[in-house]
Amino acid sequence: MKNKIIELSLFVIFLSLIFLSNVVTEELKNALEVFFYVLFPSIFPFFLISDLLIEYNFVYTINKIFKRVVEKVFHVGGAASFIIIMSMTSGFPSGAKYIKSLYKKDMISLEQANYLITFTHFANPLFVLTITKTIFNDIKISTIILISMYLANFIIGFIIRPKILQNKRNLEQNTIPNFSISLSNSIKSSIDLLVLILGNTCFFFLITRLISTCFNFNSYITCLLNGFFDMTKGIQSIGILSCSNLFKSILVITFICFGGINVNMQVASIISDTKIEYKNFLLGRICQVAIASFLILLYFILI
Repeated sequence: MKNKIIELSLFVIFLSLIFLSNVVTEELKNALEVFFYVLFPSIFPFFLISDLLIEYNFVYTINKIFKRVVEKVFHVGGAASFIIIMSMTSGFPSGAKYIKSLYKKDMISLEQANYLITFTHFANPLFVLTITKTIFNDIKISTIILISMYLANFIIGFIIRPKILQNKRNLEQNTIPNFSISLSNSIKSSIDLLVLILGNTCFFFLITRLISTCFNFNSYITCLLNGFFDMTKGIQSIGILSCSNLFKSILVITFICFGGINVNMQVASIISDTKIEYKNFLLGRICQVAIASFLILLYFILI
């Protein structure tokens, strides 16, 4: 039955591609514009440099700096410090990418990987501040949204942390590789992941536009529909809503923390060839939405 539903849905989309070709072309142009002008500049440099940092033992270096804090707060050691710190700055789906990479290098255990994937889902801070500025034109609200995203994940990580410290062993430094080879491998790895992101972005932009065109929803339902499928498009839709900043802020933080079906499928694809469980990521996103929304509400009540 599940396969039949998917088959029918894809056939309907196929017919739409034929009869709504102008709409399809326009929306794909929008998706490409978002990818190349918003997503690519904020993601590619982080993916590339982080891959090189892993090759050049930055995992070892950052562990020395943050080891005590991470062990005390989250009860995990080893390469977990690198995953937590780097995912905070790189933007999703980098957390899943780092977890998979270090898990395959045997630098973290499966238990650690399943734990870390619940709370290392962070949007790129530059992306958050930039895209929310166009909605609120108020740096305070943008900053509160960013802080709420971080705090919600830290609260989740602290609450569900292992009872005892895991992975107490010290990390060993790898042999320094040839830079030209490392650079080529990092570029290939980053581009492969970016192609996945591009494909997902185009697909879900197209899906949301076709649904909106066929059913002609009002602006609020269209916004929720966009945010459910694709975070970026959902946030862009918030700007046209006539509602309070509180409601807009909760919508923004919901879209960011959940990530949309787009980001969820990216994460599921990244970890599909490992034993890391996607359900841990999904449960983490649901909890993050609830906690971050409460923090936003608390801020607006107190100001």
